[in-house]
Order: sequence, then C-alpha cells, then structure tokens
Amino acid sequence: MSESLKHQLDLTMDMRVQRHRQHDAELAQAEKAIRDGHLELERRQTRFSTEVRSLIRDVVEQANRHLATRRENCQICEVSGYFTGPLYIGGTACNPIAYELLVDGQNEGETLIVELTHDGMIEAFLGPFRPSVPEAHTARIDIGWRPIPLARFNAKAAAELVIRYLGAITTRRPLGGRSAGEMMRTAECTIPA
Repeated sequence: MSESLKHQLDLTMDMRVQRHRQHDAELAQAEKAIRDGHLELERRQTRFSTEVRSLIRDVVEQANRHLATRRENCQICEVSGYFTGPLYIGGTACNPIAYELLVDGQNEGETLIVELTHDGMIEAFLGPFRPSVPEAHTARIDIGWRPIPLARFNAKAAAELVIRYLGAITTRRPLGGRSAGEMMRTAECTIPA
C-alpha cells in the first residue's frame, strides 16, 4: 500500500470523526438554545402572571373606587376561564388576563383580554365571545392599544389600558343601555310586514 493511499485513508477517517464531533457540538448547542428559550418563556410567563396582573389589578381597584362614586353603578372585574387554546401562529404564550365591566351586576359589553405573545409583547383587545366558543381567539376587536414589550409594561401602561377599555366599551354602547345593533333588531321585530 502506498504512503499516499494510507495518508488519504487516515484523512478520510479523521474527517469522519471530526464531522461526528462537530455534529455532536451542534446538537448540544441547539439543545442549549431550546432550554434557554424555554427558560426565557417561563420567565416572561411568570412576570406576566404576577407583575402585569398586579399592575392592572391595582389600576382597576383605583378605577373601581372612583366608579363607585358615579351614578352609573359600574365596576371592572377580573374574570377567569380564558385559556389559550391549541398553539396557533401568533398565539399567546400563556393564559390571558381578562376583565369585564359590570353595570348593576350585569356584564356590559365585551371582555378586555390582555395577552403575552411568544415574542414577549403585551397585546390587548376586546373579545366578544365567552371562552367556551371555539373561535374566541380569532374574534378580536381593536381598542387602539399598540402592543408593547413586556419589559416596558408599567403602572402608566396599565392605567392607559384600563382607560382605553372603558372608552371602547362606552363608545360602543351606552352604559346600562342597549347597543345600536340590539335596538335595530328590536325595531325590525316590531315593524309590521
């Protein structure tokens, strides 16, 4: 066997070992990136579920103290039962925070839904459906809230969010009254054919 052939065989075998080591290193790096991603997501979820919820709750408590002095007899209440469904593109990273406006103890208008996206943004919108409706995650009504990074959500952002929610509800329907759509349906039923 010639020296050249031996040298080429050794190079081929050494490359195989080197490629195997490189593959193992790439695999370990990918697994670390996935673990780090999961840890970051868990950190965001915890912050959303504790800090963001607490900031909104504080603002809602202040708002309710003021609303109690007004003649509308309304209050904002956190509601449970809004769960994330199967993962979908653009879906949430964890269960959302949801609030409803009650007037004389009755739900008034749509629900405020505050979500954490997978890329760490806080989004908020009105959700007209109860959580049990399968299409609930697709029916969103804009309240003019621009998504902001989780790290920038503070008491001022929570106050703006609650004000936008009340503004959206009171713009869409008078408190304690019927919506324009409900009044039109009632009128259609009473018009003789």
